[in-house]
Amino acid sequence: MGPSTEREIPMTRTRCRRTARVAALTAAATLALASCSLFPDSGGGDGGGAEAGGSITVQATNFAHIDPQSITFGMWLVQMGLLEGLVLQTPDGTDVREGVADEWEVSEDGLTYTFHLRDGVTWSNGEPLTAADFEWTYERLLDPARGDSGVTTGASSYQVPLGILNAEEYSTGVVTDFDEVGIEAVDDQTLEFTLAAPNPGFVMGLTYPSMLPLNPDAVQGEGDWQQPENWVGNGPYNLVEWTANSSMRLEKNPEYWDAENVALDEVNVQLIEQGSITTTVPYENGEVDIQAISEPAEITRFLADPELSEQMYVLENAGTAYLAPIHSANPILEDPNIRRALSLGLGREEIAGISDMTSPATTLTSPATPGWSEEMAAHDAMWGEDAVAEAQEILADEGYPDGEGFPTLTILAGSDFPQLDAIIDTWNTNLGIEAVKDVVEVGVYVERRDEMHDADYVGYWYGSFSGISTWPYQVEQLWSPEMVRQAGLDAARYEQFLAVQNDAALAPGDRTKQLEDILSTASTPEAQAFAERVGEAKSTTNEAEQQEIFFDAATLREEAELLLPVAWNDVVYVAQPRVQGLEIRAQADRYYFKDVSVDDVAE
Repeated sequence: MGPSTEREIPMTRTRCRRTARVAALTAAATLALASCSLFPDSGGGDGGGAEAGGSITVQATNFAHIDPQSITFGMWLVQMGLLEGLVLQTPDGTDVREGVADEWEVSEDGLTYTFHLRDGVTWSNGEPLTAADFEWTYERLLDPARGDSGVTTGASSYQVPLGILNAEEYSTGVVTDFDEVGIEAVDDQTLEFTLAAPNPGFVMGLTYPSMLPLNPDAVQGEGDWQQPENWVGNGPYNLVEWTANSSMRLEKNPEYWDAENVALDEVNVQLIEQGSITTTVPYENGEVDIQAISEPAEITRFLADPELSEQMYVLENAGTAYLAPIHSANPILEDPNIRRALSLGLGREEIAGISDMTSPATTLTSPATPGWSEEMAAHDAMWGEDAVAEAQEILADEGYPDGEGFPTLTILAGSDFPQLDAIIDTWNTNLGIEAVKDVVEVGVYVERRDEMHDADYVGYWYGSFSGISTWPYQVEQLWSPEMVRQAGLDAARYEQFLAVQNDAALAPGDRTKQLEDILSTASTPEAQAFAERVGEAKSTTNEAEQQEIFFDAATLREEAELLLPVAWNDVVYVAQPRVQGLEIRAQADRYYFKDVSVDDVAE
């Protein structure tokens, strides 16, 4: 068995343990089936019971735009309070609650979801928000011109596991008539979804930023709809100031349907560059109210301080750090034995030892996923003396004893992380292999990650991601069949894949068919078996059976050893004592501004 995820952390009133449960999601689906309204007596947000008024200052990773239909850090800020979808997650992230919709029903066969928009809901300009606005938004989201959906920067944010009838097919150009997509505004206040197969996690999936509504007139207007002077939203806050690369200011939206239960008048956002070393001095001086901290030394210092430790919020195993192969003319990583040696020789325990809030990862799937088990790991031992000895033996058998003659590996990253140096050090110590970092600006990282490289640029790109701990999300959306099969293409077939992908003369449907032909016939057998097993999971109507299939699929993904799990990272936030109502959720937005209030007496 792998390491315990328990660490010696003071148990305090602010410590938030992560408790994602299948039971909670099942309960949400059951309630939706049984009633017209999950919350007939609900007043909405939880912040209204605390001290009304006031402001907070928070920090967020910088972004170039806030279009929630494209993967970027900006979509999470929008989700926190500028736009609101049909439903929201509960503060702990284990269930759903009302948003724009106050009622919904599910058909007996589990295929049709009917949402009823609450009476009088409006945009921030006072105009009615209608079901047609949602339908327009989703047609824009699924536009084939937006490119493939995914979880990496720049991809379309549509989540394929939602399983909306013909949505993926429309987004890839296979279906050309949006009327064939299972989304329909029945009338001004009624929105209907039709699924391809029953999906118990559908309602929870609607809490993802891609499903937020956009104002059609604003988006199609002459000015930049994402700028404060043109902003029209429907969330609890409006965007009133945005200084690029510096700060944002949000003010309470008086037109919001639940404005009386929104406590804060103002949210100030400090924009921090990704990967930059952020000091906690402003926080400790009281200039920042809520801040994520990731520097190991700072976390250790806060844990050791009786007062500061009381201000910590910890979400365990919230993100997975991993390595994905760079496509190169050098074929060395196409050898499954070499990939196995690199995985076994990776000093996961040493890498995790950098921080008190990191554990060695045995799988890509988070152990917070209900039903998770070490049994899906690629090896009985993922680190340690036995694993290193096996890795050394494999390298010797492959003609690289003690790493002699092995090419220098490159680790591509969009920011410099301490884990990168630890990866380099442990590969060198354990296997005698040299590796170097290539840390570049995020935009360059995205381009370089997907390129076909010369033989002297071979290695892995470093990534990390977190998301809700459900099997469809962890297996079908994160490190998806498309991503895994692309990683399993050899150099020649990947060049062919890129040529098809970039052929502007191809119709979207033809492009999609040709790309799938390449992926389904030229990737590794393990990657293809993984994709087929995910497809089987999508066709079952039994939730327990679906979970079992997803477990098998995740096991196949690990055995392919195309993507190497490195570490599971806890998310750590600190908040001033004046902050009330804060809970940290697994989804990357972490919390909603509407749930937060301040009590200056607490200081």
